[in-house]
Amino acid sequence: MMVVCILFVPFWLWLAKTRNKREAYILGMIFWVIVQAMIFTIPQGNTNYLLFIGALAGIGVSAAYILPDSILPDVIEWDELRTRRRQEGIYYGIRTLIRKLTGALVIFITLQTLGWSGYQSPPEGVTQFTQPDSALLAIRLMVSVLGALVLAGTIALAWSYPLSREKYVRIQKLLKRRREETLAKKEAYKKMDSRMTVHLFIY
Repeated sequence: MMVVCILFVPFWLWLAKTRNKREAYILGMIFWVIVQAMIFTIPQGNTNYLLFIGALAGIGVSAAYILPDSILPDVIEWDELRTRRRQEGIYYGIRTLIRKLTGALVIFITLQTLGWSGYQSPPEGVTQFTQPDSALLAIRLMVSVLGALVLAGTIALAWSYPLSREKYVRIQKLLKRRREETLAKKEAYKKMDSRMTVHLFIY
């Protein structure tokens, strides 16, 4: 899966440049949702089909890894235009916190679901152990159906993302104009200070 994920990084970057980042992300997530739902159809013991599904999942995983990190800087520049402050640290800190909290929540839900489904810990030293059908069904549902629903939620969030390519270009132009005006004011203040210093020195 990771090999396919790496191979498709240039494709998603190309699509984000030719179309826009939001559409590329939504397309990647739709593909991943379909593949995630297909996991439910994997027959027990069919390793080849499992590897095939894993390779397909790498295509969507590639979009999920690359595109959100390229979208976040756009949001930071929009925030700078709105608040006149650069707040990268806050945004990246919140992103890291959300990832850790969601990771902990997923682990908690998984463990609780496995316990309710009758999952049994294999005895020590045993290499092959058959789980109850209820536990196997729960694992399939969590990995396929529940995973697909979570990914579908990210599609809904991305759909409401307001920054299009045209809006981002306009934001960059406005920021550039504001920075040039700020720089010009600073240069004017420096000249004024230097003139005042000269006059004071003369007098």
